[in-house]
Amino acid sequence: MKRNIYKIIASVTLVTIFFFTGCTSSFDELNTNPDAPTAVTPGMLATNLILSHLKSSNSDNSELFSKRLFWGEQIDNYQYNRISKGSFSSIRALTNAQKMVELAPEIDQDVYTGLYYYMKAWAFYRTTMEMGDIPYTQALDVDTYTYPVYDEQKEVFRGILNDLQLADQYFGATDRTISGDPFYKGNPVLWRKATNVLRLKVLMSLQKRAEDTPNLKVKETFAQIVSEGNLFEGNQDNLQIIYTEKDGQMNPWHQDYTKSINVYGATHTILDPLKAYKDYRLFYYFEPAQALTDPLYLPEGTTLLPPNDWNAYPGVDAAGFFTTEQTKISSRMHTRLNNIYRLSYVGVPSIRLGYADMNFILAEAAERGWITGPAKEYYEKGIRASFEFVRSTVPADEQYTHGMDITDSYIDEYLQGEYTAYKQGGTQQERLQQIWMQAYLASFFHLAWDSYFEYRRTGYPELPVNPETNLNDEKDKIPVRWMYPDRENNYNKEELEAALQRQWGGVEDVNRVMWLIK
Repeated sequence: MKRNIYKIIASVTLVTIFFFTGCTSSFDELNTNPDAPTAVTPGMLATNLILSHLKSSNSDNSELFSKRLFWGEQIDNYQYNRISKGSFSSIRALTNAQKMVELAPEIDQDVYTGLYYYMKAWAFYRTTMEMGDIPYTQALDVDTYTYPVYDEQKEVFRGILNDLQLADQYFGATDRTISGDPFYKGNPVLWRKATNVLRLKVLMSLQKRAEDTPNLKVKETFAQIVSEGNLFEGNQDNLQIIYTEKDGQMNPWHQDYTKSINVYGATHTILDPLKAYKDYRLFYYFEPAQALTDPLYLPEGTTLLPPNDWNAYPGVDAAGFFTTEQTKISSRMHTRLNNIYRLSYVGVPSIRLGYADMNFILAEAAERGWITGPAKEYYEKGIRASFEFVRSTVPADEQYTHGMDITDSYIDEYLQGEYTAYKQGGTQQERLQQIWMQAYLASFFHLAWDSYFEYRRTGYPELPVNPETNLNDEKDKIPVRWMYPDRENNYNKEELEAALQRQWGGVEDVNRVMWLIK
């Protein structure tokens, strides 16, 4: 991370502060600490789990790896495709989720058990998405299995889908609330919706395996979830962090906390389609180049451009030579992040699971015949949801909108645009690419790492690769996985080596293709 100050980015109570500062101590030590609470409650543990989950909703490294941003302070490994070790930390953190259920009173067992299975599924899902085969069946029984075996990725996904089905059942069976939930206020109805949206996301990530693994019932399960209807109904259901001006709850991208925020530049990868589509989200995401719009920095002989001029937003090359792109940034010829990110303590909410993205997943499913209903309708709902989110979370102030207001009539026109109208007369691949591009544009600074995972699955949008700047060993490729943590090599070497032998003939490498995407 490139931030100089890291602040907790959600609603924080005194209990939460205790948990973050004291979570490395044993429970016995905490109970004898006169300055700490005398008992850990399920609400405390739930708060910590939910905060950790929501903090994963945005990441500068994700934006660099997805080629939407370029960091001009120094050469960044993710920018140039050098990745190495992953982590099992989210799996290890599930011991707190287990303890949460143990401590919950009988009347609250269902709602906390639902949260446990949701968090369990999320942890294993993101970990296997990063690395491939991982420990699952033996991973949480640490008393019995000192050296847990690595399950095949197919079996890990079977377990994840089962866990999410259990979460749905438990949330559906209770009207009790989760104490200490700073986002959904413990509402099991909303957590059930989030669970099912995550189920759709997991199933779509299995798209390449839907035909050759019938026992996973990918398409059938997807259709059943949709038919049952416990899904997001609008942006109001988004699982997201909402920042405030209160200390400890502020936008972490503000220049007070991310000192280098002004040297992040938008890339051609995101700017070019926004310009081609005449997409007003450009003016809400970004700030024009100072060298083109500010008289203080305007080069001699250059014409001053208004901040709503499309040409005032030049892109940098995500795969370009660092010195070349850094020169653009140092001379203020780069498109910066909008003032709402850099200068507002409230900033923009950060989405972990969202209504717009859900609709793009449904559009792809409809296009592939997994569900009935017109893909066009889901596609347009996704676009509308993205625009409505942007205009509702960015103040209607010219310093943020540059006078390019997103109105209902504008959205209607956008949906009929040359490039954005759904190509019902085109090929299926053309329509899928439309869906994927809109998901990519809508997820800017949201859904961290999802755009990379989707690129890895679909190959779209095409991300730039320059063999002369690429730090990956395979110079014409972006890596497709993280390697296993060093800790595994030190403490579970035999099982790690067995997993590597089974998957890739014993080779550990970031370019090895996992079962999921073969």
